[in-house]
Amino acid sequence: MRTPELERDLTTLHPYYFRPHHFLCANGFAGKGYSSNFVRNFGKIVQQLRGPQGDHTKLIATTYTDSICTACPHKRGNLCKDQDYIAALDHRHTQVLGWQSGHVYSWQAVKERLKTLSDETFDQICAGCTWKDRGLCLQALRALRASGPSPQ
Repeated sequence: MRTPELERDLTTLHPYYFRPHHFLCANGFAGKGYSSNFVRNFGKIVQQLRGPQGDHTKLIATTYTDSICTACPHKRGNLCKDQDYIAALDHRHTQVLGWQSGHVYSWQAVKERLKTLSDETFDQICAGCTWKDRGLCLQALRALRASGPSPQ
Protein backbone atom coordinates (compact mmCIF):
# COMPACT_ATOMS: atom_id res chain seq x y z
CA MET A 1 0.00 0.00 0.00
CA ARG A 2 1.32 3.42 -0.92
CA THR A 3 1.49 5.93 1.89
CA PRO A 4 2.01 9.70 1.55
CA GLU A 5 5.62 9.14 2.68
CA LEU A 6 6.20 6.56 -0.06
CA GLU A 7 4.62 8.81 -2.68
CA ARG A 8 6.95 11.63 -1.60
CA ASP A 9 9.98 9.29 -1.75
CA LEU A 10 9.01 8.10 -5.24
CA THR A 11 8.85 11.64 -6.58
CA THR A 12 12.44 12.32 -5.48
CA LEU A 13 13.92 9.40 -7.42
CA HIS A 14 16.10 10.59 -10.26
CA PRO A 15 15.23 9.13 -13.70
CA TYR A 16 18.15 7.93 -15.83
CA TYR A 17 18.78 7.32 -19.52
CA PHE A 18 20.13 3.84 -20.32
CA ARG A 19 21.54 2.33 -23.51
CA PRO A 20 20.01 -1.13 -24.07
CA HIS A 21 23.08 -3.07 -22.90
CA HIS A 22 23.40 -0.96 -19.74
CA PHE A 23 20.25 -2.48 -18.24
CA LEU A 24 22.19 -5.73 -17.83
CA CYS A 25 25.43 -3.95 -16.91
CA ALA A 26 23.71 -2.14 -14.03
CA ASN A 27 22.56 -5.46 -12.61
CA GLY A 28 26.13 -6.77 -12.60
CA PHE A 29 28.00 -3.59 -11.59
CA ALA A 30 30.61 -4.37 -8.93
CA GLY A 31 32.55 -1.11 -8.57
CA LYS A 32 34.87 -1.52 -11.53
CA GLY A 33 35.12 0.55 -14.69
CA TYR A 34 37.10 2.62 -17.16
CA SER A 35 38.14 5.38 -14.74
CA SER A 36 37.54 6.52 -11.16
CA ASN A 37 35.05 9.15 -12.36
CA PHE A 38 33.19 6.53 -14.39
CA VAL A 39 33.05 4.17 -11.40
CA ARG A 40 31.86 6.96 -9.09
CA ASN A 41 29.08 7.98 -11.51
CA PHE A 42 27.96 4.41 -12.22
CA GLY A 43 28.11 3.63 -8.49
CA LYS A 44 25.80 6.54 -7.71
CA ILE A 45 23.25 5.27 -10.22
CA VAL A 46 23.45 1.68 -8.98
CA GLN A 47 23.18 2.86 -5.37
CA GLN A 48 19.80 4.39 -6.21
CA LEU A 49 18.69 1.27 -8.09
CA ARG A 50 19.63 -0.98 -5.18
CA GLY A 51 18.22 1.40 -2.57
CA PRO A 52 14.96 0.98 -0.65
CA GLN A 53 12.83 2.51 -3.41
CA GLY A 54 15.14 1.63 -6.29
CA ASP A 55 12.65 -0.67 -8.00
CA HIS A 56 10.57 2.45 -8.74
CA THR A 57 13.44 4.30 -10.46
CA LYS A 58 12.49 5.27 -14.01
CA LEU A 59 14.91 4.31 -16.78
CA ILE A 60 14.51 5.79 -20.25
CA ALA A 61 15.93 3.70 -23.09
CA THR A 62 18.17 5.56 -25.55
CA THR A 63 20.44 4.70 -28.46
CA TYR A 64 22.94 7.43 -27.59
CA THR A 65 25.31 7.92 -24.69
CA ASP A 66 23.36 7.74 -21.46
CA SER A 67 23.53 8.55 -17.77
CA ILE A 68 26.17 5.86 -17.21
CA CYS A 69 28.30 7.19 -20.10
CA THR A 70 28.38 10.71 -18.64
CA ALA A 71 31.79 10.20 -17.03
CA CYS A 72 33.15 7.60 -19.45
CA PRO A 73 36.52 8.44 -21.03
CA HIS A 74 35.32 6.82 -24.27
CA LYS A 75 32.40 9.26 -24.70
CA ARG A 76 32.58 11.40 -27.84
CA GLY A 77 29.68 13.86 -27.83
CA ASN A 78 26.52 11.77 -27.74
CA LEU A 79 28.27 8.65 -29.09
CA CYS A 80 30.99 6.25 -27.97
CA LYS A 81 34.46 6.09 -29.53
CA ASP A 82 33.60 2.44 -30.19
CA GLN A 83 30.14 3.30 -31.52
CA ASP A 84 29.88 0.52 -34.13
CA TYR A 85 30.68 -2.16 -31.53
CA ILE A 86 28.36 -0.58 -28.92
CA ALA A 87 25.54 -0.18 -31.45
CA ALA A 88 25.80 -3.89 -32.30
CA LEU A 89 25.79 -4.79 -28.60
CA ASP A 90 22.74 -2.58 -28.04
CA HIS A 91 21.01 -4.12 -31.06
CA ARG A 92 21.44 -7.66 -29.69
CA HIS A 93 20.07 -6.60 -26.30
CA THR A 94 17.13 -4.83 -27.95
CA GLN A 95 16.30 -7.84 -30.12
CA VAL A 96 16.24 -10.24 -27.18
CA LEU A 97 14.81 -8.06 -24.41
CA GLY A 98 12.56 -5.77 -26.43
CA TRP A 99 13.88 -2.42 -25.21
CA GLN A 100 12.50 0.50 -27.22
CA SER A 101 14.25 3.85 -27.46
CA GLY A 102 12.28 6.57 -25.69
CA HIS A 103 10.27 4.12 -23.59
CA VAL A 104 10.33 4.42 -19.81
CA TYR A 105 10.86 1.31 -17.70
CA SER A 106 10.94 0.88 -13.93
CA TRP A 107 13.98 -0.89 -12.48
CA GLN A 108 11.60 -3.57 -11.21
CA ALA A 109 10.27 -4.19 -14.74
CA VAL A 110 13.84 -4.28 -16.07
CA LYS A 111 14.84 -6.91 -13.54
CA GLU A 112 11.84 -9.05 -14.43
CA ARG A 113 12.86 -8.96 -18.11
CA LEU A 114 16.47 -9.76 -17.25
CA LYS A 115 15.36 -12.83 -15.29
CA THR A 116 14.11 -14.35 -18.56
CA LEU A 117 17.65 -14.54 -19.98
CA SER A 118 19.25 -17.97 -20.09
CA ASP A 119 23.01 -18.32 -19.68
CA GLU A 120 23.24 -19.16 -23.39
CA THR A 121 21.32 -16.07 -24.46
CA PHE A 122 23.44 -13.95 -22.12
CA ASP A 123 26.56 -15.33 -23.85
CA GLN A 124 25.13 -14.44 -27.26
CA ILE A 125 23.97 -10.89 -26.55
CA CYS A 126 27.13 -9.99 -24.61
CA ALA A 127 29.54 -11.62 -27.08
CA GLY A 128 32.76 -9.67 -27.36
CA CYS A 129 32.25 -7.64 -24.20
CA THR A 130 35.43 -7.46 -22.14
CA TRP A 131 33.40 -7.24 -18.93
CA LYS A 132 31.58 -10.49 -19.73
CA ASP A 133 34.82 -12.43 -19.49
CA ARG A 134 35.25 -11.34 -15.86
CA GLY A 135 32.16 -13.34 -14.89
CA LEU A 136 30.55 -10.66 -12.73
CA CYS A 137 27.56 -10.10 -15.00
CA LEU A 138 26.65 -13.76 -15.34
CA GLN A 139 27.07 -14.27 -11.59
CA ALA A 140 24.74 -11.29 -10.93
CA LEU A 141 22.23 -12.52 -13.52
CA ARG A 142 22.11 -15.95 -11.89
CA ALA A 143 21.61 -14.35 -8.46
CA LEU A 144 18.80 -12.20 -9.88
CA ARG A 145 17.06 -15.24 -11.36
CA ALA A 146 17.44 -17.11 -8.05
CA SER A 147 15.82 -14.22 -6.16
CA GLY A 148 12.41 -15.18 -7.53
CA PRO A 149 9.67 -12.79 -8.60
CA SER A 150 9.86 -9.18 -7.47
CA PRO A 151 7.27 -8.04 -4.92
CA GLN A 152 4.49 -6.01 -6.49
